[in-house]
Amino acid sequence: MIKSGLSTKPGIVLWSRAQLFRNVARQPFISSDQALENALTPLDERSIGQRKIICDMVSGMTGALYFEQPMKLTKLTELDDAKIFEFYEQGVFSEYFKRARYDEYRGIVTGRAGAVRALVNERHHLVLQNIRPGFQLRRVCEEVAKLSDLFSTALPFAWSKKFGYLMADSECCGTGLEVTINLHLPGLILMGEMSEVITAFNAVGLRMDAEISDDLFVDGFGQQMRVSNNPAVSDSEAGVRSKIEVAVSALVKQEAQARLRALEHSKVRKALFNRIACSLAVLKSAVIMDRAQSHEHLSWVRAGLSMGLVKGMTLAQLDRVHRDIWSSNFLAYFRGPLDDALEYVGTARASLLRERLSGIKVTFM
Repeated sequence: MIKSGLSTKPGIVLWSRAQLFRNVARQPFISSDQALENALTPLDERSIGQRKIICDMVSGMTGALYFEQPMKLTKLTELDDAKIFEFYEQGVFSEYFKRARYDEYRGIVTGRAGAVRALVNERHHLVLQNIRPGFQLRRVCEEVAKLSDLFSTALPFAWSKKFGYLMADSECCGTGLEVTINLHLPGLILMGEMSEVITAFNAVGLRMDAEISDDLFVDGFGQQMRVSNNPAVSDSEAGVRSKIEVAVSALVKQEAQARLRALEHSKVRKALFNRIACSLAVLKSAVIMDRAQSHEHLSWVRAGLSMGLVKGMTLAQLDRVHRDIWSSNFLAYFRGPLDDALEYVGTARASLLRERLSGIKVTFM
């Protein structure tokens, strides 16, 4: 079993996340469609009242719960824009939860060092979660299960002996477990083999999605893909973990082999050299850089480092650059309406990239 994608296969598995969806018994559930609609449109008093009940229930019990340290409920309205964007860029928030930041009855439960342990009134009453770097599937699943046990001592979860944990969407009843693994797959993309891999994953009940969107994936956006189970497939928690572990371990091996084939293929190798060189040129000279552009170009640099084509920089240094260019880091210093922040953030991001990469001598092997 592969313990960490970063140890044996450098840079392939970037992070692992486990989420458990839970609803409170005898309270109206939130469907995924309703959650999205409520985040984007004005709300009626009934919807607000339902979420207030859940928020008050969670608020009343978090102080008594201890997970590494006492937990705390913070409403979205109490978070500044920089923090909202930070959680979004970390993968903690979904897009529509970010848009709902002015809703006083949605929030987060945090533990040690401000780590987000639960989302309140997102797609479900509670979304319990744990995220860790590399391929740490078993650990994130075990820790999120402990969270569920802890919360269940204070909140009565909706559960049925026949259907398992109950959801608004009846086909999603069961364990409520969703596991997501984020991988960097330039080899498979360069060799044109991703469509076959996606088909194979779908055939065994797993999803594979581009990290940002399908439209951007057409251009190989960041060469990153997310693998996750389908909560609608009635597997046990152990079954979900086993299926993901076997599939991702095989995928890591496929990616490693695809990288070797790409290096042996002269045309593909030249194309890769060119993409890396172009990306470095853009990163070192751009005046304005949005999140998608920087992510795309830095991912090509990551491909070069991971495949041994680039010297003078480590993956750890590149990871640091990735974190430092999050929008949230720049928004913390912006004083003005959020709508006016895009150009400011883009300019600041480009400036930081030019500064960080200017002194690094990258030579092709």
